[in-house]
Order: sequence, then structure tokens, then C-alpha cells
Amino acid sequence: MRRFVGLLAVAAVLASAGPAGASLVHIDRTLGELTIPRVRAGTLTIPRGHASGRVRVIAGLPLPPLASIRGRELTAQGGSRRLDVASSASRRYLARVAAAQRLAAARLLRAIPEARIGRRYQVVLDGFVVSLPVTRLPRLARLGFVRKIYPSVRYHLATDTSPSVIGATELQKLTGVKGDGIKIAIVDDGVDSTNPFLNPTGYSYPAGFPKGGRKWTTPKVIVARAFPGPNSDRAGRLPIDREASFHATHVAGIAAGDAGTCSPGGRDHPPTCGLSGVAPRAWIGNYRVFNVPTPIGHIANTPEIAAAFEFAVRDGMDVINFSGGGAETEPANDAMIDVIRNVTAAGVVPVISAGNDRDQFGMGTVGSPGSAPDAITVAAVSNTHVFDPTLSVRAAGAPADLRSIAIAGAGGGLFPDSFGYTAHRLVDVGALVAANGNAIDRRLCGPDGDTNNPDKSQLRAASLDGDIAFASRGHCTFVSKTLRAARAGAIALVLVDNRTGGPDGIPIELPLPSGMISDLDGARLRAFLATTGGAAAVTIGNAVQRVETGRSGVVTSFSSGGPTAFGHLLKPDVSAPGGQILSSTLPEFTGGSPFAVFDGTSMAAPHVSGAAALLLQLHPGWSPQQVKSALVSTAGAAWDDTARTQEAAVTLEGGGLVDLPRAASPLVLTEPASLSFRDLDVNHGSDSRALLVRVTDAGDGAGTWNVQLAPQATSSGASLDVPPALVVPPGGEADLVAVARGSADAVAGEDYGFILLRRGDVTRKIPYEFFVGRPQLELLQPKRLERFQIGDTVNGPDRVSAYCCPSEPFGPPPDYVGPPMNETGAETLYVTSINQPVANIGVAIEASRAGSSVDPWFLGSPNERDVQGYAGTPVNVNELMNDFGFDLGAAGASFPKVQRFYVSVDSGSDSFTHRSLPGSYVLRSWVNDVRPPRIRLLTHRVAAGRPTIVARVTDKGAGVDPLSLVLAYRRVLVGAALYDPTTGIAVFPLPQQAAEIPKGHTRAIISAADYQESKNVNSVGSDILPNTAYRPVGITGVPGPALTWVAPAENRCVAKTAALVVVASSTKRVRSVRFLVDGKQIEIDRNGAVDVFSGSWATLLVPAGKHELRAVATDAGGRTFAATRHVKVCR
Repeated sequence: MRRFVGLLAVAAVLASAGPAGASLVHIDRTLGELTIPRVRAGTLTIPRGHASGRVRVIAGLPLPPLASIRGRELTAQGGSRRLDVASSASRRYLARVAAAQRLAAARLLRAIPEARIGRRYQVVLDGFVVSLPVTRLPRLARLGFVRKIYPSVRYHLATDTSPSVIGATELQKLTGVKGDGIKIAIVDDGVDSTNPFLNPTGYSYPAGFPKGGRKWTTPKVIVARAFPGPNSDRAGRLPIDREASFHATHVAGIAAGDAGTCSPGGRDHPPTCGLSGVAPRAWIGNYRVFNVPTPIGHIANTPEIAAAFEFAVRDGMDVINFSGGGAETEPANDAMIDVIRNVTAAGVVPVISAGNDRDQFGMGTVGSPGSAPDAITVAAVSNTHVFDPTLSVRAAGAPADLRSIAIAGAGGGLFPDSFGYTAHRLVDVGALVAANGNAIDRRLCGPDGDTNNPDKSQLRAASLDGDIAFASRGHCTFVSKTLRAARAGAIALVLVDNRTGGPDGIPIELPLPSGMISDLDGARLRAFLATTGGAAAVTIGNAVQRVETGRSGVVTSFSSGGPTAFGHLLKPDVSAPGGQILSSTLPEFTGGSPFAVFDGTSMAAPHVSGAAALLLQLHPGWSPQQVKSALVSTAGAAWDDTARTQEAAVTLEGGGLVDLPRAASPLVLTEPASLSFRDLDVNHGSDSRALLVRVTDAGDGAGTWNVQLAPQATSSGASLDVPPALVVPPGGEADLVAVARGSADAVAGEDYGFILLRRGDVTRKIPYEFFVGRPQLELLQPKRLERFQIGDTVNGPDRVSAYCCPSEPFGPPPDYVGPPMNETGAETLYVTSINQPVANIGVAIEASRAGSSVDPWFLGSPNERDVQGYAGTPVNVNELMNDFGFDLGAAGASFPKVQRFYVSVDSGSDSFTHRSLPGSYVLRSWVNDVRPPRIRLLTHRVAAGRPTIVARVTDKGAGVDPLSLVLAYRRVLVGAALYDPTTGIAVFPLPQQAAEIPKGHTRAIISAADYQESKNVNSVGSDILPNTAYRPVGITGVPGPALTWVAPAENRCVAKTAALVVVASSTKRVRSVRFLVDGKQIEIDRNGAVDVFSGSWATLLVPAGKHELRAVATDAGGRTFAATRHVKVCR
């Protein structure tokens, strides 16, 4: 199950009131394979600039930026179409923009004296950074000279022979191009110019270079600049930080590493020679932006990234590579959409990674700025090899392809040495027979629908004694599979992956030595075992080898898919290798080697940046759009299956796998390169949308091209109309009109594929996508959204089973097949409006019936496909939080547009048993919450040892996220076990794994976040966690008993039935607590859980006025101790 659930006191109207203290609810810390341990080693550090209540935005000003105004006038100069920032015309215009900005800044400070003005933009944006109190955002928006307000989006890194996979090696042999004269900007975490893969021997600086910090430049790395973000330390102001940088150097090596370089080997790869970047003779520009320290590494924010792109244009870069991204936010408010549009207007090619979120969030996950229409957005595919240990079948007659099977370990670990030289029997659990005579499920899950209970197993005792269990991934947790195997006597576990491509590592450590092999290798191994009685001898090594698989071009399971969450644009654009890529990095990162193997669309993007460099060397007059078209229209197939028999969908591959020899001679170029028809709504009759494609002769492309459709997915009642043929005149252009249609009786569904242009044996392609929809939420009458709402998902029809986008916020289905979600509740639709700019808006399920799973969805219209990106889903999407990925029952939007929004409250089903989980709920809403919760320690004095600590944690805005509650002391972090949102009581029982509270004073910190923090995909100010509170406290341990009142509050009026709650601890077990009112005992609690004792007091017949409550505790040693509290009975 998920989040804390139960019939809380705040929801008393949903059912009869429970006993006193019933509102303290257990906090569930497990969701599938995600588990947040309640106790872990660590400390809490209060971030600098914490809880300032300020936001940081970019104020867009009226004048067009230089790239926009001058980009229209670009002509081929010296064979290159690129903006000349230093020309006299450009300098005059920049002076005009600067003067207008000075005037605007003065007017802004007069209107909002508390504001602070930072970086200014003139080339790719016209505007400046403004820091101001969040309450002053509406005032900023009303200033007549402020055209737009852009939020500060948070971005993270989207973390050999691969150039040959895209045809770079072949193109170099055919034409000799290696990127000479082309400059590639790496906007990232800092390039190490001393790495041997970036050896400057044989290079010289181009005219006007080096630029930036010359100490960090070479004739190969010709620019070194840093753009420090909020709270960057001194190292953050350097172009490279040897203790933190690692990623940019890897990216730079892929794009332009020197040909013929050798790696000496490392922990993740053997010695390897013959390495080369895609464009090995290109220059590199280093623009460091990832320098803001966080618990998960260094991040970057919009203002600094926009500044880096601006300087890259000013410096004369030809290509900009950005191997990073963040959750897409409202495009109308995303500065990077405008930045990238103006970068292309300046003649610079922007190449962006698609993102690595599909395995966690499904389709509709292409991040910003890869969601920008003008970007070349790159998906990741497999390489020709993997770097892993191998499993070898030692049985006689085993096929050669079973002698060296790549196997990825669990939690980054390896099998013990003995498995490599001593053969053990590998047993296919599906070949065994259960006690009832049935075959055992190969997934090794619990029977009877209790899939994750390790105490339930089909395996008989000792049935795997001394063997290695061979099972399939999916349907139940890794841990439960391992425990079942171990209890049957297994000494290790090998799983068959249910994702395509190379084997994925098991993401957690397991009780047995464990590993995973690919789905294709698993099928072949299982087929062989079927001929040997279900078992065979194997060895499993622990030395990493380069295993040639020949399975390149398979879209990786992590590579983000389209369409975009907002607007539903077709992305990505192309694919390139992003799995198992060996390239340069820092030896400080690896612990010795200057090379390492990384996975990610971060690695795919620089392949395409290098490809763009080669194309620009061949065609210096090409515009960024022409480079994009050449890459997309000529791409080959990327694959959907490991055996490479099924081409991947265009929403995964884009145009396909880059094919450089074909891209170098495209014959025709198309604008746009792909067609996004978005959604058609046929609820009210037929619908259609027409788009125009301009087809231009790119050299030898004149003549008649036949136009055909190659659909990959179709739905009933949908069609795409195209002309049968197109005539392109020599050196000219022709227009192709495509019309997507949905008939009045069309069935809802997605349509995508390719429009093919054929001339003889030559084919060029244009990817397309659209969705024919029948939004069911349009059929509901919305209710006005209030501060608190009561409702249920039990009564009424179930109209919607799935929401988008993203399509899988709860993660993929357990078996990686079938629907990713099944929302089975009766929906209630709410509506609200934003009439002026705000930092955020959201809703959360404050309480829900025990056993239910109630989900709110934040929508831009009454359409289940209009979820407002990641933040609009019920899960925690803030990767800086410990409960990232958990279903918290909170949804919202960051820096939303001024418009009407909708909330659909639905309920899900159990992902393993598929049982529907509807229930009653209390829904809370908020607007503009940038303040963290308030924390007050209640148990200042406790018994030494491991007592229970209690605090009151409240939040007036979004409400407290119970999973965020943490007590830090003596280098241990302890999560709360119980929480009550009504009173704010948080209970921290200290278990045996936690450190003791010693006698005397102990310093501690309590931290808590609200639900808005879980929706913060933007960095609203200088604080990385603005909605998280940190409260230093002191706890005194005493060598005896201690007792603290929790409820009711001192000198407050009590209800007709008052809950009496105390915390009693001692060096011996507390046996009972008696509750007295004015000296008369009214109740005794002998069953207190985790030191919390409770009773109830009926006050209906009690005289009005002040009364004394007294709690008297008795421990196992016979000692009694007491505490009093004064309250009022008010009439």
C-alpha cells in the first residue's frame, strides 16, 4: 500500500468517531521495491538561505532579444549561417536593449523595493533575474513593462565503438570529415581539459580564443566559464571542481574525444584502445552550470543555464550540447523554450537529451528543455557491447551463445570469487513441482494473491538446496523472491529481465548473491535447460569484461518517451547510443581511472552533437532546422525488442537511429522535421487538424516523390490524409499538406508512424503522431474547489481508468506488460481559477478510509489526458526528497498559467492483486505555499535509552508529508512511525537499531516538509527545499522515568469528548497510566503502544471552567511518576 491511511479524526464525518488517540496513524514506508528505512545512518544539515520566503524568476522584457531580431537577417557569411554578435549592427542593438533594461530595472525597484536584480540576458532572451518575496509576484506581473515571468526550473544531469553505431566511422572514411573547425559547447558540470581523451596535441586556438578562465583552457578546450547558482560554494565558481565534476568530461569525450585514445581500464571496464569521439577534431567549449550542491549531487537552475546558452552564442559556438533536464513545466512559462528558439535563430544547433524517466514514469516523460520544439531531442539506444561479468553454462552440448552471458549484479555488487571457479547447479524454478503437484510460477512470487509475502511460497523445503535459483523478474518484489529462494536452500539467485536490451542491474542489495541477465539470453538459456531436465552447471565470474552482444540500436528502458506532457508534441527527434558508453571522466570520481562506463540519454545527446558537427563541416551553410531534418528524415530503425525484429514507436525512437552517411546527403529537407497533430476531441462530432510540411531540394532531390503512409499504430475511425505524390522543383521547394481526422464514431486511441517520401529506391521519412480522444471528464459537472472538501470514490460510475501525461507515475506494471495504471474509482471533478501569477497551487488527500488508495489528478482542462506534468500526478516528484516516487496523494502545478484548472479525485487498485481500492476522503487545497511547516518538540525530558520522542508539526498551507518527518541525533536519522494531521502530533519511537539517548543533554534536529515540497519541480528561490523545516532541539535524558502531556493543549478549551494523550518512558517498561480529572480517576491505559498512552474524557456533564488533568504512570519497577495539565470546559 501507500501513504498513511486510516479513518482520521479530521474525517470524523466519514464514519463514527473512534476512541481517543485513534487519529494517530501508522506511516507506511514501503511501495513495491521502494522502501524508506525508518532508521539509517546520517546527519541533517540546514541548507544555506533556508526558508527565506522569496522566489527567483526571470522577468521577460518587451524588446526581442538580439538572436530573434538579427537571426531573421542571417545570410551565408564565409559559408556559415551564424549570428555575428560582434558586428556593428549587433552592437548597436545590444546597446539599445541594455539601455531599456536599465530603465526597467529602476522602475521595478521603485515599484518593489524589496526586489533584487541579478543576471541580465540580451542575446537569447530580453530580461533579467529578479528575487522578491512571493507575495509580490502579482505586483511584478502587473508592471506594464514585464512581458512574461519565467520560473527557475531545477535541472539534473541525465546521466569506444559507439560512433560506428550512428555511421560516424563510415562517414569519416567516405569524406574525411572529423569536425575540424567546428565548436561544440558542453553546458554541463565542468570539462577536465587535462584528460587524455581531450589531448590538445596537434590543435591550435581559433582566432579570438581562448575565452573565460584561461587557466582551464587548452587548444582543444577553448572556453572555460562557470555560472554559479544560488548557494554555490567557492568551488562552484570554478569552470571545473575536481571533487564534484565528472559528467561533462564524459560528454565531451563522446562528442569530440581524440581518435585512437586508449583507456588503461577501471573498475567497470577492462583496458580498451581505439576510442574516438564522433567528431574527434572539433573544439570544445566548457560552460559549467551544475554547481548547486544538493543531497543527490549538483543541480542547475534556469537562470544559469540560460546565461550559459547566451554566452555560448556570444562566443561563436556552432553546437550546444545539454545532457541534462528536468520535469517539463508549463511551456508558456518555461524560459528555456524561448532560449532554444532564439539559439536556433542565431544559427546554433541545440542538442538536448530526452531524459531517463521512462522506467519510472512511462511515456510522456521527455523533460525540459528537450521538450522545446526547436531542440534536437535525443533518445538512448543500446551499444554493440556491455561491460559486465559473465555467466557461463558448463554443461556438455551448451550452445556457444550460452558460454558468455552478461550478468548485472544487485546493488552494484558482484558474485563471490568462488562462483567463478566452482560450478554450481542452476535450477529453473519453473521446472520444479509444488507440493500440490502444480508447476511453480517462474516469477517466484507468493500464491493466493499474496505475492509479496515471503512466508508464502510454492517451493518445497530444501528443493533448491545448494543450487542457484533461476527465475523471472516481475509481479513481486526482488526481496520476496530472494527470501523464498533462500528458504528453499538456494545459495544465489539469477533473474531474467523483463525489459529489452542489455541486462539491468538489480537496484537494491539482496540477502543472496544475485544478478540479472537479458530477456533474450534468459529465453535462450531457459530453452536449453528444458533439454537438460531444468538444470545445468554454471559458473558466474566477478571480473568485468567487454561482452560483444551485437544488439545495438535497442531503445533502452530508461529513455524517456513522448509525446510531451504539455501540448503533446512528438518527441524525441532521433536516437543514438546511450547504454554502456565508455568515455573520459575524472580520476577523482572513479578512484583512479580517467575513463568510465556510463548509461543515459546524457550519453546519447553528445553522439548527435558530434554528428551535427560533422554535418556542419560538410554543409557550413545549413541552418539548425536543416541539420535536424537531415538527421530525422534519414535515420534508420531503432528497435523495440532485444532480438531487433520490431521497430520502436516514433514516440520512443523519433525518426530513428542516426545514420550519418545518409544524413550527409539527404536529397530533400523537410520543415518541420516531424508532425505533431496533438489531440483531436470527437466527443462533440468529428474533428481534424491540418499541418503543412515544406519539402526543399537539398541537392539531387528534384523530381517526383511518391507519398505513402507507414503507420505503426492506428485506431478505429482515425485517418491521416496525404497527397499521393509531390513534385520538388530543382533548387526549389514544394508544400505537402497532411490532415489528421477523427470521425464522429471514432474510438479513442493513439495514431503514429511515418509519412514516407519515395523516389526510386530512396526513402525519406517524416514521423507523425496524434491522439483521437473522448475525454470522459467532460461529461462530469465540476464542483468548486474549496479549502477542504469531503467526498468519496465509492458512489457513482467509473469513467476514467488512466490519466496522462506522464502515463506511468506509479511505475511500470509488475510484469512490465499490461496497463500501467487502473484507476477504478467513481471520479469527482473540482474546478478552480488562477487570476494572477502564483508560485504554486495544489491539493492533497488529508485523510482517507483505511485500505483505500485515493488519488487526486491536477488537470489543465476537464480531460484525463491533460495532467499538468509530473507535478499533476499523485506521486512525490521532487528527487531531492527521501520519499521521491511514493504515491502521497498530492497533486498540483508549479508557476501555473493564469487560467482555470480542474482536479479529478479517483482511486486506484492494488498493482499485484488488481483489487479496487475506493474510499472516502478529505481533500485539502492550497495556493502560493512557499513556507515550511512549524515544528515544536514536546518531549524535552525523556528516560535515557531508547524512549519515544514526540513533536507537534503543523502546516497551514499544503499540510505535512508524514514520510518527510525525520529526527536526527548522534549521526542517526529516525523517521516518524505515527502522525496525526489534525493535531500535528508526530511520534518517533526509537528502535533497537537507533542510537540511545544518553543521560544529559543531546542535540538533535527535527525536519519536516509539506506536500508542496513533493510538487516542487521548480527552484523557487535560493533555497533548494523551501517547503522543508529544520528545527534544532535539545533532548534531556534522565536515569529514570519521564512523562509528558501531548493532548489536550495547556489552558485550552476541550471538546465534548476530549482525547487524553501522554508519553511515558522509563528505564523499565511502563505498565500503565492512570488519568485523573480534579483528583478523580476516569480511565487507565495498560496497553500503551511505543510509550504513547491515551484515554478519553466525556465533558458534557462536567461544569464549565478550569479543571486539572493528572496522568500517573507506573513502571515495571513499581515506580510511579506524574504530570499535570490545566484545561477549560467551555460552553
